[in-house]
Amino acid sequence: MRRRSASAPRLESFTLALKTVTPILGGGPVARSPELPSVDIIRVPTVRGHLRFWWRALYGHAYVARGAAGAEELARRERELWGGMGRAGNAADGVAARAWRSQVEVRVTDVQPAGADTGKIDLGAPPAYALWPARNGKEAADVPRWKPGLRFNLEVTAPEGDAIAQVRNAVRAWILFGGYGSRGRRGCGSVCLEPSAPDIAQWLPASADRASLRRLFGDVPLFAPELAEHPCDLPLLRGARLFHGGASTRQRDGEKAWLAALSWLRDFRQGTQPASSGDADLLGVARRPGEGKRAGRSNWPEADKIRRFARASRQSRRAGNAYPEVHAPRSQHSATPAWPRAGFGLPIVFHFQQKRREGGDYQPKEPDDVLLQWERQVGTRWEQMDRLASPLIVKALPLADGRFEPIALWLERGTPSGGHVVMTQFKEADPRTRVPFARAFRAQDDQPLFKSLQRADNLRDAFFMWLKETRKAQEA
Repeated sequence: MRRRSASAPRLESFTLALKTVTPILGGGPVARSPELPSVDIIRVPTVRGHLRFWWRALYGHAYVARGAAGAEELARRERELWGGMGRAGNAADGVAARAWRSQVEVRVTDVQPAGADTGKIDLGAPPAYALWPARNGKEAADVPRWKPGLRFNLEVTAPEGDAIAQVRNAVRAWILFGGYGSRGRRGCGSVCLEPSAPDIAQWLPASADRASLRRLFGDVPLFAPELAEHPCDLPLLRGARLFHGGASTRQRDGEKAWLAALSWLRDFRQGTQPASSGDADLLGVARRPGEGKRAGRSNWPEADKIRRFARASRQSRRAGNAYPEVHAPRSQHSATPAWPRAGFGLPIVFHFQQKRREGGDYQPKEPDDVLLQWERQVGTRWEQMDRLASPLIVKALPLADGRFEPIALWLERGTPSGGHVVMTQFKEADPRTRVPFARAFRAQDDQPLFKSLQRADNLRDAFFMWLKETRKAQEA
């Protein structure tokens, strides 16, 4: 062990040999860069950002019940460990903020890329459900991705005692539940330890059950929904719910396990076939079967409701009833605003097909593009917010025996205080469509055509009920 100075605490270090098992999208200094970096491929600032997120998810529960004072204390604890700008906890009013040096040193060495993927993303292929944001249209090249199999060493140093223990847990949570770069909540950039690691059982569980995972994290509360209270904007692992595929779904190929988890979400949102092990009459399907490559009509309510409110084009003076008769809103989806898929994160873009199967355009036209966003009232005006991350993570969880198991993890997180979901078109919010998050899942006068939405009070419960009843996954 070493010290930074004679009076400083002793430092402890560990090194992990890691490799990626799913494609990396982003993670560089420039978003949507047309070229992958030739140096600094795995960036320390990006890794540190991921580790700070998981540190808050692990330890933030101790502060959330105390409101603003708790949030300030959490921010102070974070910058004392990880660095940042702020004042000391006992500083008097008027004392200027100062820079806090991080107690955690992170180094990335021996990066060995597995190659770049510069090909077009096939929307019909399973990975596209996670990778579609990298598309740039038919003519332009898509954003390049790093292929799975990229290897690197992660070296971490922190003061001995509580600091290094918390940092180890943050790294462990990142490996198990996170990823490098963007789209980590859809399983991109997932990392695992090399199978030859001598202490692999200290980092990875034997299986994806709750008991095995809790043993790794000591006395940190995990996956205990009964402990969840005081909903806040901070994502936490304390009250998270975890579903896993079970022993029959484990496999050596991490990418296949990722695609299995990704398919759960895709089928819940867009599936056209009843699950073979489920009751079709009870569960219904998310979308009607299509013809050829053309998707069928969604059984989720958003499209029908958009047609009741939207304009067919920017030039159209009439708002509402923007649809051809063949796509008239179905009576089961009322004119009361409700946006259940907002629970998967915002914004959501809705792009309607304007071409008829027989050729030519629909007349009257379908709505022009629509965006679901969230906003918050500030004084007398409404302020549109840019993004709300999904609380759901679907990915391949690495196991100590070198296999992977598909999981779906729903983080404990409340909806933004005072937040509303609203439909925007041509950069203007339609006040008729505004609804608080608490009432966004289902309108009282709706009878959703996707039956799974009828039998739950929120999107998380609907998704997990569907996973359980289709026998795709079980709760950890």
